Amino acid sequence: MKQITILGATDLLGKKLVQKAIAQGIKVKVLVENKEEIQEFSHLIEIVEGSYLNKNVLEKSLEKSQIVLSTIQPNLNQKPSSKDEDNYIKSLVFIIKKMMASDQNRFISISNAGAKGTNEHLPLARKLLRVKLMALSKSIINIRDRELHLLEYSDLDWTVIRLPIIKEKVEGEFVADENKFAGTLVDSNQLSDFMFAEISNKNWIKKAPVVGTK
Repeated sequence: MKQITILGATDLLGKKLVQKAIAQGIKVKVLVENKEEIQEFSHLIEIVEGSYLNKNVLEKSLEKSQIVLSTIQPNLNQKPSSKDEDNYIKSLVFIIKKMMASDQNRFISISNAGAKGTNEHLPLARKLLRVKLMALSKSIINIRDRELHLLEYSDLDWTVIRLPIIKEKVEGEFVADENKFAGTLVDSNQLSDFMFAEISNKNWIKKAPVVGTK
């Protein structure tokens, strides 16, 4: 592996992924909206500054990378409109097309534990979470559902990791399950280890594990 792209690298999870890649001697390219927020790594990585919703910025971010990791999350504090939903989906459509055209097959992203796959039957705990998240922002759930459905029908080797709340120093064992809710919190370090390990693992290709620390 010569280079990975991390889409969204200024949050807790994104920065941990950057650190792990650097520690393993992997060349890293990141897409961030504000390069000042990742300044501590600027001498070690390539930074592309701009919006995830900008296709030119996305194209530059994907160039020459063999693996793409995405920690992009729609902002719950700003309820997206239906137009905003479509723009997020258009960005993922663009990523899929660009990756397939360039023989870049491995795409690993995060979502939330309320997101529902095609024809998936949710256990009660995830149904309740989904209702709660719908009350906060129906658009967020719509975006996450549509993203997952897009990937399900794509030819990429994708993994979508569905999460509860990410925190640091959560005590317990990391759990990943195909459907069952695995707790209300997930430890950021455990999660980044799992996500990074999925670069080479084949356990969760074309699957959307629900994870947590219990």
